[in-house]
This record gives sequence, structure tokens and C-alpha cells, in this order.
Amino acid sequence: MSGWVLVAAGAVLVVILVAGVVLGLVRARRRLAAERAATPADDPGPEGTRRDLRAVAPRPGAAVSGVLPRDLAAPPGGLALLQLSSQFCADCRASRAVLTDVASEHPGVTVREVDVAMRPELVRLLGIRRTPTTLVVDPAGVELARTVGVPRRADLLGTLAPFRRTG
Repeated sequence: MSGWVLVAAGAVLVVILVAGVVLGLVRARRRLAAERAATPADDPGPEGTRRDLRAVAPRPGAAVSGVLPRDLAAPPGGLALLQLSSQFCADCRASRAVLTDVASEHPGVTVREVDVAMRPELVRLLGIRRTPTTLVVDPAGVELARTVGVPRRADLLGTLAPFRRTG
């Protein structure tokens, strides 16, 4: 009988040791992932992308915004509604309709759309976590405002109001 007690105790000890090792590995992996996320990537990315994108962090730990390439910036004197979307995103189609409607009624506001699969460097630089995400961008390519999800028309107009020039 005491032999079975020793075997059971040994088995419990092995399970505890294995669980401890697994827990230690999980914690180490999470710590490494957090350290990698905290340090900027030195990866220059595909040719012509990182040179055009300069990260701008308003304060440490804040969401990163950036200066976008000229092809995504607003036209001179205007604003661009830049939608970051994905191919299979149903909300992206609804968002596109709202953006197009607002832009058609407001001179100087244009709509630009980027498939996140085609421009992964933007996802990383701008901290895009969900599609659709809409950025209000000035002619210099600077992000002025951000909306995640399908914007309501009234909310989008309210977001644009402080940036639009009057008469």
C-alpha cells in the first residue's frame, strides 16, 4: 500500500514541476513580447515605406500616429478621410458609404482607402487594431483625428468641424 502512496506522490510532484516550468515559459514569452512591443522596430520595411513614414508619439506610451506618404495625404488646402480597411470587412463597405457621402457634400474633403494587407507598415506605424479605422489627414500627411468602426455621419461632421476652414 505504501508503494502506491509513493508513486502517487511522485506523480503529483512531477505534475507540479511540469506546471511550474510551463508557467515560467509563458511568463518569459509574454515579457519578451512586451519588450519587443516597447522598443521601436529597426526593420526598414519594404523599399520606400519607412523613409516616407516618420513615427510621431505625442507622449510615451500613447498611441503612435505618423506622417503619411504623399499619396495618402490630403490635397493642398483640404482634408482627407483615409479609411484603413480589409477585403472581407463588411463594416468597411458601410463606412465607405458614409465617408463618400460626407466628402461629396464638403469641397476640399477627399476619401482615400487603403487595404491593410497591401500596406502592413501603416498598420504597425499607426497602431491600427481594427478595420475600418478612419483617419482625418491634413495635406502634410499628419493624422488629425481617428475614428474606429463605422462612423456615424453626425459624429464625422463633428470631428471635421474644428479642422475645416470657414469662408
